[in-house]
Amino acid sequence: MLTDDVKTEIQSAYSKFLSQKDYKSRYGQRQMIAEFARYLGGIESDSKGTRKSKHKVCVVEAGTGTGKTLGYCISAIPLALNHNKKLIISTATTALQEQIVSKDLPDIVKNSGLKFKFALAKGRGRYLCLSKLEAQMADDGSEQESLPLFMMDNGLGSPDYKPLYQTMFAAYANQQWDGDRDKWPDNIETKAWSLITTDNQQCSNRRCSYFHSCSYYESRKLLEDADVVVANHDLILADLSLGGGVVLPAPDESIYVFDEAHHLADKALGHFAVHSPLKGCQTWLKQAAKLFAELLPYIKPSSRLRATVEEISTITRPIHTEIDDLYLRMEQSLDWDSSEDRYGQRPSPTGQQRDNQVLYRFSEGVVPDELKSIASELLKLFISLCRLVDEVNNDIIRSMDEKSDASLSKEDGERWFPVIGSTLSRVQSYQDLWRFFSTDDVKGQPPSARWALKKIFDNHEDIELYGSPLMADSLLYSRLWSKCYAALLTSATLTSLGNFNRLTNKSGLPDDSVYLSVTSPFNYSEVATLRLPSMKSDPGNSAAHTEELIELFPDFIKEQQGTLALFSSRKQMNDVLAGLPEELRAQTITQDDMSKQEVIKEHKRKIDDGDTSIIFGLASFAEGIDLPGEYLTNVLIAKIPFAVPNDPIEAGLSEWIESRGGNPFMEITVPEASTKLIQACGRLLRSEGDYGQVTLFDSRLVTRRYGKMILDSLPPFQRKYE
Repeated sequence: MLTDDVKTEIQSAYSKFLSQKDYKSRYGQRQMIAEFARYLGGIESDSKGTRKSKHKVCVVEAGTGTGKTLGYCISAIPLALNHNKKLIISTATTALQEQIVSKDLPDIVKNSGLKFKFALAKGRGRYLCLSKLEAQMADDGSEQESLPLFMMDNGLGSPDYKPLYQTMFAAYANQQWDGDRDKWPDNIETKAWSLITTDNQQCSNRRCSYFHSCSYYESRKLLEDADVVVANHDLILADLSLGGGVVLPAPDESIYVFDEAHHLADKALGHFAVHSPLKGCQTWLKQAAKLFAELLPYIKPSSRLRATVEEISTITRPIHTEIDDLYLRMEQSLDWDSSEDRYGQRPSPTGQQRDNQVLYRFSEGVVPDELKSIASELLKLFISLCRLVDEVNNDIIRSMDEKSDASLSKEDGERWFPVIGSTLSRVQSYQDLWRFFSTDDVKGQPPSARWALKKIFDNHEDIELYGSPLMADSLLYSRLWSKCYAALLTSATLTSLGNFNRLTNKSGLPDDSVYLSVTSPFNYSEVATLRLPSMKSDPGNSAAHTEELIELFPDFIKEQQGTLALFSSRKQMNDVLAGLPEELRAQTITQDDMSKQEVIKEHKRKIDDGDTSIIFGLASFAEGIDLPGEYLTNVLIAKIPFAVPNDPIEAGLSEWIESRGGNPFMEITVPEASTKLIQACGRLLRSEGDYGQVTLFDSRLVTRRYGKMILDSLPPFQRKYE
């Protein structure tokens, strides 16, 4: 219930913050605060704080400049404290996550009068594992000492890393570093870091001799004391996949705020996808057989665990046979040379592997019976293998607890635990894969996407299997929306073509959820112009369209100091750049030249020096780029950012929609393109003093019916048809 006391607290905090910062109240921000407060205050719970009212979420689209972070914090923090719930703020990008922790929340604590504690939540992979660091530093290259580590995903490191590890150990011991990768002063190679961090399956928790000095568990103590936890979508999804409440507070005790919420559904698909190369699986099984053979000498002679380990070696042989059979049948029965590409049957692979791989997508996600039968046998075998490895893992845990019936000594148990935990995790992932390929989809629901990628190289070839749900709606509903105490979703781009339908369907939002689109503080028509030049070419004719862009770009760049040009394909980006006059090429930085952060840094440096700077970028530069003021006054967009129809998930979804009598182009492609175009246009105005122009070089915006729909969904810039 939204009591008068809480209302007063919210109003007082907001007024005090504005006064302290000398800010003016924004109408859209006030709308946002009121909507979130009304939603959270309307939740009914029992005397134990358990939610009684029907589950629903609150969705607020708020454009750049609204002040979203302040809006949801001022309303949600007092209500979370009042309801005795944890407030979990989740972002899609580390940049926003860091901004909220280092800038926004300290600012609110200092200036609003609200009293609360906050902490940053990261997964184990961002923290040092002292046990692994010790193992890497102690390794002297002798085979005996190295045996347990050869099976791990990362194994032993290069001697070149030893000086780094010694420096890290000294810094940690002297309390000059807390074990957080992001706080290490220098860049750490991914390989070097992977050797000294861990995951949930490999961590022995309280049994580890370093538990009381563990950097990860020290960070967890901060989460326990915090009222507000700042996380990211990936960490929340990882926690939910473990059942919830493992890494983060339990969903039913949490109020979630999903900032950049338009990314949540797509990220969820990635967390529930499966894949594996067939021959790669066989190679791993051979390593597993070697691993357990190496384990035998450490097991006590009379132990029953010996029989389990021997059984593991036995069960790997029929698995090899079944995979050989599956590989042969897939090679012979699947039409790898099919030219059908209506639903992305043979997408053009990206990168240098273009000529080395070909994709086969199982139409409607249906795996032929003969292949599904083999997958079923493999599932049975991996279920048995998983049970046996789990028995070994449990016995090792008993040894670390110094149980009398344990089969290993405590020291050997501690030494083998990480590698057995890693092995168990891998077996479980293979089990998930074979279940995915042997189980029929639920009738009436969107089928899963299943496909195979055949890779051919000079000295070997392999077939990789992939599987993914087509939509994350049921996953998010069952694991998040129906379990959490409350959830707020916000972003600058949650609507598509002027409504929330696409978001609701993709994310599985509950019935009766509440939606609001708040007014932006920007006076678009006065400070920005949307230019639509008359185009002779149709973007469908890539060569002609590229030539026309080369011809037109110079006139739209001249007299502009800061320009961002966005393309839908790397080839067109590079071709346009190659065709520009030398003077403009010299002023241009492309996203292929350096990292995204370095591109932005170099662009700002040039503008600060009074020079002209042009950025050429792809989709990643259409979102999350913040170039206020003179850094960016000119945005050029080559064409409507339609998704290339070569993704198996998008292809499967299109196929399913069409089978139900729908129009996938109008239901998926156009709404998604509309959202992406809004994001691209959003690069122009970042603060109330910004101004400039956006130019769209796509004739379809004025010649096609859907073009008007897309134009109508864009910010209300002044229009200029040329």
